[in-house]
Formats: sequence, C-alpha cells, structure tokens
Amino acid sequence: MSAADTAKDIIRIASTAHLSKDIIDLLEKKLALLTDENAMLATKVSQLEVENRQLKTQVQNSQTVTGAFQEHFGVLWKRMGKGFEPFPYCKQCANHPVMYGQPPFGDEPELWQCSKCGFIAPFAGRPKV
Repeated sequence: MSAADTAKDIIRIASTAHLSKDIIDLLEKKLALLTDENAMLATKVSQLEVENRQLKTQVQNSQTVTGAFQEHFGVLWKRMGKGFEPFPYCKQCANHPVMYGQPPFGDEPELWQCSKCGFIAPFAGRPKV
C-alpha cells in the first residue's frame, strides 16, 4: 500500500469516526500536500536514475578511447589501438610527463620514476587491455 493510499484510508476512517469537518478538511489538505511531494520525489528519482545511467555510459566509453589515460597502480597509462604505450605517465605533474623505469634496462623495472618531479611508483605490471 502506498503512502497516498494510507493517507486516503486515514481520511476515510476519520470521516466515519464522526470527527469535525475542520479536522477532515485539514487531513485532506495534508493528503494533497503529501501526494504532490510524493510525485515530485518520484520525478526526481527518475531523473537521477537517467543521469546515473548516462554517467556510467560515459565512464565506460572514456576507458576505451585511444589516447585516453587510465590509472593503474599509481601511474597513468595512455591507451593505444590494442593496448597501452610502453611507458607510463606521471599523475602528480599537471602535464603528465613520461616516467622511466628503475633500473633503466630490462623489460620490467622495479620502479617507475617521473622524469620531471621525481615521483616514484612501484612497478605493478601493465594494465590489461
């Protein structure tokens, strides 16, 4: 039973319980206000649900755009056609310079270090495609 149905039942009970006309009129006004408020809340919920779906779609689409950054274990990776660039970018610097591996030689470094600010992040693998 909805809130509006409950309120209508209360007014019906009040009218059969021989309450004064003033009290019944007051209850009817309160019912109208509650009904309007309920309708406004239902509309707002519907709008928020639509907005939520739109935002989820935007987030999903933004992760698959070529050239977009994806954060993975404290560093930013730039997406290429079917994967990611070989070196990450610094998330601390505003212009996101390329980070380099420490030690500098080898396929998988122990650490990533920013070429500008010196920010260090552990190597935790590359993001999965």
